[in-house]
Amino acid sequence: MEQQTMIVSLALSPSLDITYDVPVLRQGDITRPRAVTRVAGGKSLNVVRVAHALGADVRTVAALGGHTGAWIAELLAAEDIDVEVVRLSEPTRVCSAIVEMGDNPTSTDLYEPATPLSAAEWRGFAAAAIAESSASAGWVVVAGSLPAGIDPQWVAALVDALRSAGARSAVDSSGAGLRALAGHADLLKINRLEAAELLGGEQSDAESAARSIASSHDCDAVVTDGVRGGFAVIGGAGLPLSPPQTRGRYPAGSGDAFLGGLLAGLDSGLEPPEALAQAQDAAERNAHVPGQGVLGPARQSS
Repeated sequence: MEQQTMIVSLALSPSLDITYDVPVLRQGDITRPRAVTRVAGGKSLNVVRVAHALGADVRTVAALGGHTGAWIAELLAAEDIDVEVVRLSEPTRVCSAIVEMGDNPTSTDLYEPATPLSAAEWRGFAAAAIAESSASAGWVVVAGSLPAGIDPQWVAALVDALRSAGARSAVDSSGAGLRALAGHADLLKINRLEAAELLGGEQSDAESAARSIASSHDCDAVVTDGVRGGFAVIGGAGLPLSPPQTRGRYPAGSGDAFLGGLLAGLDSGLEPPEALAQAQDAAERNAHVPGQGVLGPARQSS
């Protein structure tokens, strides 16, 4: 088994994620939650939370501002996740999910836009990322949308600098960020809709999308497709992803849990099929408990 290194996430768009469990969402009236769950969220933080829970050595560089940002830093510290905070002048956003209970649960999600960064704040973030990643990172993760004020090419240049220092890059983004970073990724993990956006046309299935991305961007590619499973191309080998064995009422964050489980596995030296199995298990476990990037109990072996 290979020597374990470190997974470093670049959290440019973190958030305080709040999940409200309610019997029924009463629009235009008062709804009283039965339970409230708060986590340090945003895709990059969800990824490292799961990787950490699975035994990986992790660290994050997080752009945080205001009282919300301070709260997120406290939540990360309580989970024993090392964080290098780059302080922003604007407060960090809050994202909320209202999950209705019952036989067919639904989730109503309110996501604030990512907190913008000034040019000076970006320079501070990039310097911190290089300082935290260059010496020990096996993987550097860029996940989530890019905030206002950030030129995607700045992020691409930062990723290239970290790769030149020896790190491998994992990207899970969308929109302009995905288009800018796809050619700078060693591993690209996206869903089928994002793959269609990147490839410029609807994809009939995850396999054709993953193979097209791996070929056109010269990288490992994982394309997930919800309850239909997905497909991965790692090291040139095609690996199907089976549909989930169980479905939970909290699917938000399952894609992040998948990436965290995959990177934790690859970083520890697992072969790709075993790392992908760990990733799928993490995604399912996430869907059974509230809180993005939180793992429910492991399934008992039969």
